[in-house]
Amino acid sequence: MAYAQTSPSGDVGKKKPIPAAIDQAAETPQATTLQGIVVTAAKREQDIQKVPISMAAYSGEQLERQGVNSLTDLARMAPALTVVSSGPGSNNLIIRGISSSAGSAATVGYYLDDVPIAASSNAALLSTRGVIDPSVFDIERVEVLRGPQGTIYGSSSMGGTIKYVTNQPDANSTEARIKTDLSGTYHGGFNGNLNGVLNLPLVQDKVGLRVSAYYRNDDGYIDRYPIDPKNYLAADPNGKKKDNVNTFKTYGTRVALLIKPDDTLTITPSFIYQYSRLGSPFTYDKVPANLQNPYQVRDIDETNVQKSTISNLAIHKQFRSVELMSSTSYFTRDVNIRDDSSKVINYFFGLPSVYPTTMYGSYKNKEFTQEVRATSTFDGPFQAIVGAFYHNVKAPLESSIPYPAGFNQTFNTPFPNYATMYRGTRHADLDEYAIFGEVSYNITDKLKASAGLRAFEVKQSFAQTGDGLLNGGPSSVKSSSKDYGSTPKYTLQYQLSPDNMIYATASQGYRPGGPNNPAPASLCGTEVAGLGLSQSQLNKYGPDYLWNYELGMKTAWLDRRLMVNASVYHIDWSKVQQQIVLGCGYNITANFGNAVSQGGELEVKFLPISALTLSAGVGYTDAHLKSNVPGTPAKNGDRLTNVPRLSASTSAEYRRRVNADYNGFVRADVSYVGNSTYLYDRTSPFYRRGGFATTNLRIGVEGRNGFDISVYATNLFDKRGETDLPVAISADLPTTRRAALNQPRTIGLTVQYHY
Repeated sequence: MAYAQTSPSGDVGKKKPIPAAIDQAAETPQATTLQGIVVTAAKREQDIQKVPISMAAYSGEQLERQGVNSLTDLARMAPALTVVSSGPGSNNLIIRGISSSAGSAATVGYYLDDVPIAASSNAALLSTRGVIDPSVFDIERVEVLRGPQGTIYGSSSMGGTIKYVTNQPDANSTEARIKTDLSGTYHGGFNGNLNGVLNLPLVQDKVGLRVSAYYRNDDGYIDRYPIDPKNYLAADPNGKKKDNVNTFKTYGTRVALLIKPDDTLTITPSFIYQYSRLGSPFTYDKVPANLQNPYQVRDIDETNVQKSTISNLAIHKQFRSVELMSSTSYFTRDVNIRDDSSKVINYFFGLPSVYPTTMYGSYKNKEFTQEVRATSTFDGPFQAIVGAFYHNVKAPLESSIPYPAGFNQTFNTPFPNYATMYRGTRHADLDEYAIFGEVSYNITDKLKASAGLRAFEVKQSFAQTGDGLLNGGPSSVKSSSKDYGSTPKYTLQYQLSPDNMIYATASQGYRPGGPNNPAPASLCGTEVAGLGLSQSQLNKYGPDYLWNYELGMKTAWLDRRLMVNASVYHIDWSKVQQQIVLGCGYNITANFGNAVSQGGELEVKFLPISALTLSAGVGYTDAHLKSNVPGTPAKNGDRLTNVPRLSASTSAEYRRRVNADYNGFVRADVSYVGNSTYLYDRTSPFYRRGGFATTNLRIGVEGRNGFDISVYATNLFDKRGETDLPVAISADLPTTRRAALNQPRTIGLTVQYHY
């Protein structure tokens, strides 16, 4: 939840450009009231306090003050948002407990401006299973929308939507900013971060150019030992340890050009490039290691390299009473990984010793998106948005486990009938067509009703080949699916007073079905037959749906020194797409039964005195199955995986003028995430993860001369907590699993200059 603080005069100074939505106390610390941030959650600019959606929004400056560098950092601030992360770029987003690792689409929409950037199903097959971490430098704000947003955001938004909004070029003023961050991590090493942005008016009032770039190089904090050749569950006592293997390096740039022929037309082409390299997954091996002594036991260098580009052309044309918008984008993401399969081969085939074996994976995602919409801007009680949407995804994947050099000589060619351990390809395609609209009408000066509808058609196909020992020989399959339907949304909002509003919403969420990932009959046929599925269910799975019912309020009290926003909800989820992990090492997706999620969110911000701002947020989620899942240990009443019942955060920020040139501030944040279940199997030693709390502290000064300096500590008390139990890329073993963990205590210094 984000609010700006305003002074009696509203004077914010002239030397430092400040976005309209940020905390103005940076220049005038003696704030007297809280004001809502301006958001575009409903595809038009509105004060967040007037939008009948349960949501949180954070300005770019707020993100920097709270030390937000990634999605996992964002989750500690936003109630009901869970980010299940096994490292940068390997994130699974969950809002209001709508959790699933199955299916061809995510349950949370993910946008950079108007560009959808959630990953397709092939990413799940490589266990990256999710979304990139865009740089939050030069971001105007981030919006977190809770509950189904499918009417205007599409099929992946059944649990909610996260939207990054970038700073746009300015054709009227010059701006330059450079920021450097140096830090050290306990149990790890040195980290460096350099960011810069330059805005230039190329033609006054007509053409502006904005260029930003960043570079970040973090040392790791997890060590790696080789596997004991005689016991795959132990580290080699004579092996050499490698320190801090989970390094992270990323760099990128964004270039945007504003062309403004007249006051009614803007044309903004932009391009983003991002490179990231993980020295190793941010995971440890739960056997033999543990959370108090986390380390990896692997023989192979597991480097993960990701390259992403986003090209976009946005056009806005204002007519007398309607604004037309067109967004054309092309998003690519290339992922190349190496995975240690040594334990898997040893476990499944009982070899006399563990032999270093590598699985290679290459995933290339290419997405084209076109959206056009018209938004009314006329006066009167009636307002409307109508639009059309097209989305195309092409996602080829290749993976292989070749016999490592010397393997056959060492074991006397144990598998002579197979030329390779595994080799597979998959080519997935998706086409989505949609038309959507949302209308609202002011029944009285206080009561407003709105309704929306999205009609869609989704076509998917894939062709998959496999061969080798782990595939039981050669196989080839093609499949396709087609879904169509509509998702409605209905809202009533009542303005009790200028500062107090209540609303009620009923909305439907939807996620398309898709062609199934077939398990080889030669290896998995008997097990699959025991699930009681028809042949059509083995070839494809259907869509799943949910209905969300919520009540909410947005209020301000004590002359706008206190703001309280709250919501309660009940979600019925039907035909849930569930992933069944088979004992043969493969998995399939099927629609099994129903689930329910219910709970609420509460966000409070208080200005007890002009220099002190207090904030708190809490989310409670009870998400559980309503039926058994055949072929799995999942039973009616079991909690949905990766969903904590309780998440909470609180912060305090004190700001005071130090002298004529500097304002000083002290900020402390505490966040808590409760325990959750990883698996439905209660007998598994990897069934559950515990809850944990982290504390962050930042102290600094912000100067009217352009210099800002601050020191900080994240995870001040070095609390350790697990953040994911990722599905293995090759196969999961019942005896050991990988688990991700949070970053240890990190202490650093930030210096920034802006003009």
